[in-house]
Amino acid sequence: MSTQNSSNVVIMYEMELLIVFYGVLAGLATLFGIYVIRRNHEWALKNSHYVNSFAAGLILALVFFHLMPEAIELSELAFYPAIFIGFFTFYLFENFIVIHSGSEIHYCLDEGEDGVHHTSRIGVMAFSGLAFHSLIDGIIIGVGFELSTEIGFLAAMAVILHEMPEGVTSFAIINEVMPDKSKILSVVVAIATPFGALFSLLFIRDLSELLIGILLALAAGTFIYVAASDLIPQTHEKNNLQNLIAFIVGAFFIYVISLVFNT
Repeated sequence: MSTQNSSNVVIMYEMELLIVFYGVLAGLATLFGIYVIRRNHEWALKNSHYVNSFAAGLILALVFFHLMPEAIELSELAFYPAIFIGFFTFYLFENFIVIHSGSEIHYCLDEGEDGVHHTSRIGVMAFSGLAFHSLIDGIIIGVGFELSTEIGFLAAMAVILHEMPEGVTSFAIINEVMPDKSKILSVVVAIATPFGALFSLLFIRDLSELLIGILLALAAGTFIYVAASDLIPQTHEKNNLQNLIAFIVGAFFIYVISLVFNT
């Protein structure tokens, strides 16, 4: 084996380790959110908007300054329908399935026409949506690292920082509608992210630049929806100045990390 081939193998191996590492870290962030809300339910609900504000600033800065420029360069005209599809797909899911970490934290049971709370159906839908979202997050981490270490790291940070409030969300919702299964189902939601990262290893090596660009555009669309639909509304609920500061700090964090990678 030539030196060049050996070097490529080492680089590929290191990339795979990074994908697995950050996928697991994102899963642990969800578990930490579950731990926090189990330890102090009221405190978690009261202060979750600060984390959401920081995550919103970070995610939007990542999208507009990194994911979108890279996606446009790689996918060209395919970028525009792809980013719309990413946004619209999550819009459809949220219309039918509870997914994110915004107002669903203060979730109310759905009462049918017969006056009965259909907790089993709602619980399955909520769990399915949260698990699917976590799975996609893991795949986004893998695709990011396939493009570059910088994009992979920034995407991983965005995922990790909104996985923690998602842990709060998943346990709060599932515990409300399926209390006897809340622990195990919330853990499954957390495991879905590293599983998605591992799953991405099966196909990211063979992706063309066009497909990577399209996947980045899809990721950008989903991130925009998460930030605009679920995280940003939390910044307007109370303590607007503190939330604004948290938002700006989140965006500035992306700028600082970019400088670090470029030095």
